Amino acid sequence: MKKMIKFLFAAISIFLLLQGCGERGPMGPEGPRGPQGPQGPEILPTSFEFEVDLLRSNNFEYIQGIPSQIEVLNSDVMLVYVFEDYIPEDDLEVWRKMPITEFNNRGTLLLDFDFTFIDVRIFLDANYTLGSADELEGMLVRAVHIPADFLNSGKAQKVVSAETFGEMQSIIGEEIPNLKMD
Repeated sequence: MKKMIKFLFAAISIFLLLQGCGERGPMGPEGPRGPQGPQGPEILPTSFEFEVDLLRSNNFEYIQGIPSQIEVLNSDVMLVYVFEDYIPEDDLEVWRKMPITEFNNRGTLLLDFDFTFIDVRIFLDANYTLGSADELEGMLVRAVHIPADFLNSGKAQKVVSAETFGEMQSIIGEEIPNLKMD
């Protein structure tokens, strides 16, 4: 019984002692906030919309040129959405991301896309012969261009491989403030 009382007293003492240590992060007390880093580039994804007819007469495909204001590089990506519904009481548009797979009594139908740096192609593909029942008219499509850079090329790789702050500063083109450790 005495051992149990000693154990409880020790456990409570340790608990109270640790409670008084103040706020701590996982590695100790939080230090002062560092200086603000340089402003990053303002690169936003760009979207554009167009109407699509996928008919037997156009071989169930539609090619839309990318607007000249959008420069697409080899590392960039494109997302494509189809307008699916409008909810008037909430004033909400519902968009669905492609590819879209539909299973019907004839097989599997796929509404898909591909892109190059000059165009976006919307097309139907199926594991059966497409016919007039598969035609889609007046479909509103939104394409979103997302600028990107390959991780193993360009500035990103050079910054990672920089050996000194001076070398990193010359790659970035900005001065890196000296962080003083007290």
